[in-house]
Order: sequence, then C-alpha cells, then structure tokens
Amino acid sequence: MTMPAWMRATFWALLAAPGVWQIGLLVWAIAARFPYPYDLEWMEGGVLHGASRIASGDGIYGPPSVDYISFLYTPLYPGLLALLGSIFGLSYQLGRIISILSLIGLGILAITNALAWSPKHRGAAAAGAILGLGLFAAAYPFMEGWYDLVRADTMFLFIATGGLIGLSRWARAEEGFRGHRLVAVAGVILGLSFFAKQTGVLYALAGGPIILAMNWRRAPTYVGAVAVTGLGGAALLQWTTGGWFWTYAFQIHQAHDWNKDRFWKSFELILLHFRWATAIIVLGLCVVVACAIVRRRLPPPAKALLLWTYFYAVSTVVGAVGWGTEFAHYNAYMPAFLHGAMAAGFAIPAILACSELLFADDALAPGRQAYTTLPRNRALAHAATALVALGLGVQLYKARWNPRPFIPTARDRAAGDELIATIRALPGRVWVPSHPWYAHLAGKPMYVHRMGVKDVTARKPRPVMGLEEALRGREFSAIVFDNRDLYLEVPAINLYYRPDDLVPRTARPRLFTGAKIVPDSIWVPAGRALLPPGWRVLFDFEDGTFSNWTVFGSAWGNTPERKEVAGQGMVRRFGGRNFATSFHGGDARTGTLLSAPFAIDADSIRMRLGGGSGDSGLRVELRVDGMPVRTATPPAPPSERFTDVTWNVADLVGQTATIALVDESQASWGHLNVDEIWIGPAE
Repeated sequence: MTMPAWMRATFWALLAAPGVWQIGLLVWAIAARFPYPYDLEWMEGGVLHGASRIASGDGIYGPPSVDYISFLYTPLYPGLLALLGSIFGLSYQLGRIISILSLIGLGILAITNALAWSPKHRGAAAAGAILGLGLFAAAYPFMEGWYDLVRADTMFLFIATGGLIGLSRWARAEEGFRGHRLVAVAGVILGLSFFAKQTGVLYALAGGPIILAMNWRRAPTYVGAVAVTGLGGAALLQWTTGGWFWTYAFQIHQAHDWNKDRFWKSFELILLHFRWATAIIVLGLCVVVACAIVRRRLPPPAKALLLWTYFYAVSTVVGAVGWGTEFAHYNAYMPAFLHGAMAAGFAIPAILACSELLFADDALAPGRQAYTTLPRNRALAHAATALVALGLGVQLYKARWNPRPFIPTARDRAAGDELIATIRALPGRVWVPSHPWYAHLAGKPMYVHRMGVKDVTARKPRPVMGLEEALRGREFSAIVFDNRDLYLEVPAINLYYRPDDLVPRTARPRLFTGAKIVPDSIWVPAGRALLPPGWRVLFDFEDGTFSNWTVFGSAWGNTPERKEVAGQGMVRRFGGRNFATSFHGGDARTGTLLSAPFAIDADSIRMRLGGGSGDSGLRVELRVDGMPVRTATPPAPPSERFTDVTWNVADLVGQTATIALVDESQASWGHLNVDEIWIGPAE
C-alpha cells in the first residue's frame, strides 16, 4: 500500500523539524543584530571606509598612508557596497543586507539543488536540505556569528557555491553553443569568486575535475571563461591601481606567518565538530559504494552526495589553509561547514534511493529496465533513512545554542551613542584606529584602520606614508584607542601622544564577533602644557631625570616614566611626556623624592596627583626648615588618573621650601603618581 502524499509530507516535515528550529535560532539572532548602528565586528567600519573611498573615486589600492590602507582582500564586496551606497546611502545595515541576502541565496541554492537531483524522492531531499541548512545554522556560535556582517565572507560563499552548483548542473545541459555558453557562465561566476575573496581561485581550480568528469569536451570553454574573468580582471586592476592591487591581494599576504600546526588542527576542528554529521556522510558514502558494487548503478541522489562530499573535501582544505594564516579567525571555516552540512543533508535522499535499489528484487521483470522494490522493502528503506535523519536531528538538538550573547542590547546602543557624542565633542581631527566609521558618524574625517597598519608592518614592514609625521606634528587633537590597540605596537605613538583619560565605561560598545576589543582610552598630544599667565614651572620631570631631586628608597626608580610601569594600570592625564611614580617594584616598595630648595614667590602651588588615596603613608609635603607646612594626597577614589591639587601658600611668600614626595605605604594601591608642580598667583 502506497503512503498518501499528505502523510509522506508530514513524515519528512517532522524529520526536518530540528533543522527548522536551528534555522529559526539563526533568523532570531540575525534579525535582532541587523538594526544595530555600530560595529558588530571590528573591521566592519573599515569596510565601510573602503566603500566610501570607492564611491568618492579615491580607490582602495594605493601606497599605505595615514589616510587609508586597504584590507588584504579583493574588491568585489566593497565595490558592490559602494554602488548600492550611491543609491541608498552607506550604512551598517546596507552592508549587512548583502550578507543576509547571500545567506538566503545559499538556502535557495541548497534546497533547489537537492530537489533537482532527487525528483523521485522530493520529500527526503527537502528534509535533507533543511537538516543540512540547520546544521550550518548550528555552526553560527562556533563561527563567532560571522554570517551577517559588513564583510565579504557570506557573499563569497554564495558566489563560490553557486558557481560549483551551476557547473555541475550545466556541464551536460543543452547541446552545441548553448551548452558551452552555460559552462562559460559557470566559469565566469567562479572567476568572480576570486574578486570576493582570494580563496576563490581554489574553487575555480576545483571546477576543473568536475567539468573533466562530466563533459571534458567543454573543459576549454570553462578554462577560457575562468582565465578571462580572473586573469583579465586582475590585470585590469593592476593597470588601474599602478600595481598596488597585487601588493595587497597577494604580496603582503605572503609576508604573514603561516602555522602548520593550525593547518593540521583545522581538520580535527572541522571534521569532528559535528561528529554525528560526519558519521552520516561516511555512512551515506558506504551505502552509495555498496549500491554501485551490488547494483552497478547509482541513482541521481547518490551522485549528488558524491558531488557535495567533493565540495566538502575542497572546502576543508581551503579552511585549513585559511586558518593557518596569521590573523585568521574561524570565518575561514564557513565554506567547509556549509558544504559539510549539505553533504550530511544530501546523505538522506542518497541513502533512501540506494536502499530502495539494494532492497529491490534481485531479478528484473520481463520488459523492465529497472529493479522493482516491493512495498514492504520500500518501507524498510524509508525506516532506515528515517533513523539516519533522526540521528542528524539529534546532532542538531545537541548543538542547541542561545542567540542572546550575539545580540546587542539597549545598553550597547546607548554606549555607542555616548561614544559618538564623546568623539564629536573632541576638538579638531580625531583618529579612531579600530573604528574609523565612528569618526564618520561623529562628523570627523576618517583615517587608517588599525588592521591596515598591522598588515603592512607585520613580518616585512612597509612605510606608512604620513603616519609618523602626523604623530610628530600632533595633527590629531585626540586618538581614541581600544584596549590592545596600536599604542602597544607603534613606538611613535608613545613618543608624541599620552593617555589623557579612559573612555567612560558607559561609552564602550561591545563587539560580538571576532576580536572582543572595546574603546578604552583617549590620548592627546604630549608636550609641555601652556602655563597660565603669571605661573612658572617648579618641577615637571620633562628632562627625563631626577636631577633636581634626591632619591631615597627604591619605589621611585631611577628616572621618571613615559608610561605605566609593569603591573600598573594605564596612567593618564599627566602633563608633557614624563611623570614620577612610586610603583617601581609594586605597591610594597617605599621611598621618598626630595626636591631641591626653591623660593616661594607666589600665592599658589598646583600639582597633578594620582595613585592611592585615603592612606596617610602616601602624601606630598611642602617643607619649610625641614618641617611639613602643607600636605596633599590624591583625591578619592584611588586612580591612575591625575587630578589637580592646589595649596594656598600666600602666608609663606618669601620663604625657602622643599617638596617631598612620600611613599611609606605597603598596602594595596600603596603608590603615588606626581607631575607638573607649578607656582603662580592665587586662583
């Protein structure tokens, strides 16, 4: 008895339900992230910066400069973003919609391809495709939420996958010129994949065995289309960029470190992340081989499984190569996880079709060209396939995840709003190395992204035109750094700029994908401060020595410091380039700095103090005849941020005094920071 159509549809729909559930989780995460008006990943703003340069005619490939350094990618994505931006305006949402549409396109490709290969097993094919897409959705947390960003990864995956599917479907399609034209279209698509991401060249090469196996007579057409698109496009870009395209797309890449341990580790990370799915692919291949040996034929779904397993193998190697490269993230694995997930999904109709053949009557009926499968054996084949689909469903259940950690909150949006307001309030030009689009949102010009500087200075350094000159000339009124930013890597920054303050904790929008850095500190030009009228410097440590001081104990070190010492938090708002700190050796060390004598010839003495507070062992003393007549301590709470403190000394005018910087504390926060001791008229 044949199962009614509605019952078959319900049967496969129930088996596909775990895939629908996982896809629903992905839709939830992406829909909630889409409106967020700030960086989800730290290079999103840099991609928008590149698109804005293309739109303005400045281009993205040129000598590295303080204004812009291209990311090490090919130009299709930012070029498309610039084109659409000229119509809709550049924004995070526009960039993300390209990735989201590409993701939808991948789903359509997977389902339609499954149905095309399995016209007699459409229910199993649709269920398998949905389970496979669910498996790809379940990889979203492992991939750190990389599917929906202002980046080329998902668009590249759509182009490369579409090209491979198109080639496999069109290799034998039509006759004559029309058939060659379809193969040429597939070649153009795979050639274009290189301009979305350099690893597209590996997929163009992977198309070679497909065309040779399916229709070798069309191989010259395929090779010609790929060559004209890829080589011709690259030559055109080389010519129009004065040779800089290849510098960024290839040469700088070659200077980066490549880690063979990460390469080999990738096979474990990819193949064993969804163990049951990998086992189902292997089981499906075993059933296909058994069918080929016993029945000497392969049904179309079996051929589809072989094809997608081939895609998976290629993408696994591509992912391993990508993750072995310096600065890589798990987005390198996206093609492998998609193609592996679809191979697992395609195993469902392949196992069903092959099982029906294996369970068929051994003898062909007279006049028949196909084996006959009895209803009970067909039911057995469906039952076996259902068990496999259930196994994939269990894998999807085990891979359940919570979208909320990937979704910005109202607090994140408020933090972004406050940060933009903070940048807007800073005078003059402001450099935001890790988030150039934030400067744009604040109405400021954009400058080079931190990743660009890292790319061209790692391993084989290249000069960045104008960067040191801009720093030396204090051309930026402020620089807003993230934690772990360029001030740790570019020495000139610490020579010419100093931290002035921390970004308020309420103005630190988080990142949700990739490197989890946050805006951290605001730096301003280093140099002697302009003295108010009537004021003069008593001591400011700008000569880099303690020449006007006598050092007692070990806490103050041998010289003033240009930045925090080991183990100390970021010291900020000091004046000029140097300051004194008693943190040498940690809070447990003690010591005193005693100044040379000076005449009190004005009514006020002002200084900058930081460090511990509320501890009588930490103090600054004004001494006359060796006795303290004024004492100051850093204001509460304890902080590495300097605060101005003033003494009124009008009653001491005409006397000779010294200043003692005293650290007698061994408690937590038992250290003192001092800078810019000035004397002047009453305030």
